Amino acid sequence: MASMACSWQDREEIRELYARYSIALDHADFAGWLECFAEDAAFDSPRFGNYVGHDALRRFVDLYKESLGGAKVLHNNSNLSFQVEGDHATGICYFTYYHCKDGRAALAALGHYRDRLRRYGESWKFERREVFLDALPAAAGIR
Repeated sequence: MASMACSWQDREEIRELYARYSIALDHADFAGWLECFAEDAAFDSPRFGNYVGHDALRRFVDLYKESLGGAKVLHNNSNLSFQVEGDHATGICYFTYYHCKDGRAALAALGHYRDRLRRYGESWKFERREVFLDALPAAAGIR
């Protein structure tokens, strides 16, 4: 369960970080997506591998863009829960991930994120983000 020991401002900033992450990916704002991460952050994906630091995350972006095959994507997050202890936090949320192409949408994956966050001055950033794919669609997706 989420700790209420932090300020409401911290809670809202963390919620906004989760939203910014998905919105940036969905709108191909990869510079904005990168800003969600600490300089030394780790990102671990079962599909794309492990990346540490902004230079490595830029390499992930290149692979990710290529993997889309011209599709637009939509990330829908739910059941966000986090605990804050000072300038550090841990969090989890579920995601539903869609590929949209040629006017059609296809479910691409269901999963969840497990996160470590850190406050830098006035902003929160992901220190570590792990992607877990819980289910893939039964039918082939749009590629």
